[in-house]
Amino acid sequence: MHAHHLSRTTRCTILLIVASALITVEARSPGGNWPQFRGPGGSVVVERSGLPLQWSDRDNIAWAKEIPGRGWSSPIIWNDRLYVTTAVSGGTFRPPQTGIFGNDEVDRLMKSEGLSREQATKRVLARDIEPPNETAGVRYLLLALDVATGRVVWEREAHKGPPFRGRHRKNTYASETPVTDGERIYASFGGNVGLFCYEKSGKLLWSKQWPPQPMFQDFGTASSPVVHRGRVYVLHDNEGASFLAAFEAKTGREAWTVKRTHGDGGKSGWATPFVWENDLRTEIVTVGRRHVVSYSLEGRELWRLAGFTQATPSPVSDSGLLYVGSGSQGETNRPMFAVRPGASGDISLRADQASSAYVVWFHPRASAYTSSPLVYRGRMYVVNDNGILTVLDASSGKEIYKARIGGGGNTFSSSPWAYDGKVFFLSEDGDTFVLAAGDEYKELAKNPLAEMSLATPAIGADSVFIRTAARLYRIRQRPASTPRASPR
Repeated sequence: MHAHHLSRTTRCTILLIVASALITVEARSPGGNWPQFRGPGGSVVVERSGLPLQWSDRDNIAWAKEIPGRGWSSPIIWNDRLYVTTAVSGGTFRPPQTGIFGNDEVDRLMKSEGLSREQATKRVLARDIEPPNETAGVRYLLLALDVATGRVVWEREAHKGPPFRGRHRKNTYASETPVTDGERIYASFGGNVGLFCYEKSGKLLWSKQWPPQPMFQDFGTASSPVVHRGRVYVLHDNEGASFLAAFEAKTGREAWTVKRTHGDGGKSGWATPFVWENDLRTEIVTVGRRHVVSYSLEGRELWRLAGFTQATPSPVSDSGLLYVGSGSQGETNRPMFAVRPGASGDISLRADQASSAYVVWFHPRASAYTSSPLVYRGRMYVVNDNGILTVLDASSGKEIYKARIGGGGNTFSSSPWAYDGKVFFLSEDGDTFVLAAGDEYKELAKNPLAEMSLATPAIGADSVFIRTAARLYRIRQRPASTPRASPR
């Protein structure tokens, strides 16, 4: 039947139905979903307006929910549900502490007390590492919350028992961010505990566990799983048997596992694998000690690139290029590379090279020690743990400017994010510094939550979700007539 044969009432009814359907699709569109660590595509970039630019622990807070236990995993969002993991101790955990841990304290003890490096290192580790026998037992939990209200819809215990290995007190036993494909939720705990798959209703569908492996100096684990086209990928770089594994998302069947090879020295890593969908193929890019290695979707090594250090930051892609780096403490030995698609074999640079057929550019001091890089509107933003921000031209690697965020005295572990022409940096003290995206340092706001925070936030349709040491905040622009909400 042609449209002009329909009555006006019928046509209006059809238009209302179509409009209603479009509204429903829009409400459930990926624009409001945040399915993994660093969001869709791992970019932490949102191109829409209406998101909050200023807040405090009382202003523009839609709700604040206390989360039991400890965890530095990020929240993820799918439609009207938010998922987050945590670890609850049967006794007490050593309290977390902000700041930079490591060589500075070792050097101080050597100088002030005449200790050898070995003695000083042993004392620092005794202070900072919580051994497994110090914790009575751990409950590894996945929580589902209502996005609108913060109400806990369900809670599931994936595992309960003493930790298999120790952890650095700045880390947690729930630092891996879960991931969802919209059908199921996949949560990894502590690397050594295992991978657990749940229905959206909270029903456990399958789980996978493997022999516990030692981590460097018992620092703990942090690499998050990723999901792509019906498979879940898990990277576990450690001091024992390192591997990258692919599991079928529906059944948990192991599709393949590849052993990881490393150079001399420590082998442990904490970087999340990155699915690089470029114009030529899709790759699984992994950052390890000494090398970045890219694999096909069937586990075949495609290329590798040497010259890396501690493996913590995750890669990112933009405008057809892959940006990958790794860091160490201080302002040296923090390489960043831009790689173009299509590489094969060993593409490592020689000592006299700054670029090659597949390496577009190289910068020796552009990566951060912990946080991952952000590429936004043609520029790369990297904040090191000590608060030094480096901004580069993403196409050439040319340095645009450097600055100390907030003027100094701030430390950072969370990865930066961007929207509405602004770049956001969350400090370990819970202060979010808002900068104008551009070629000069222009600080627009400082948004305090007054709680320690190391987790990278999630961004919903109209809200930012920030996890602190004790709470999860939903931050939303409050209409002028709306009263303030209590964060407690």
